[in-house]
Amino acid sequence: MIANADCTVYSRVPGKDCDTFKMQYIPECWWFCDEKSSITTDGLKSSDVFTVRIEDLSIKVAKGDYLVRGRGPKTIQTVRDIAGFEYFKVTSANYNRFGSNPHIKVVGA
Repeated sequence: MIANADCTVYSRVPGKDCDTFKMQYIPECWWFCDEKSSITTDGLKSSDVFTVRIEDLSIKVAKGDYLVRGRGPKTIQTVRDIAGFEYFKVTSANYNRFGSNPHIKVVGA
């Protein structure tokens, strides 16, 4: 698989008093951002849709996690801590284990 970036996954870990985030750094991934647009009664709406492919199937990614392009901070308390980075919230993570190129396909906005 061709890699064009590295990324960091932040997974929310529920706690008694407050939630924390677990960080996983991924040194190689394929990162793609596509701009989607549609015309509604309110006018033109557009948003970025991210697709990231990760070759390492041992990485745990789930809906609701956050992906940051590049190496993110070692610890974060809230999502505001990654506001200065290119990031997105995961809406789906598919583990494609079969075929000639097994990978994790992560999509989000």
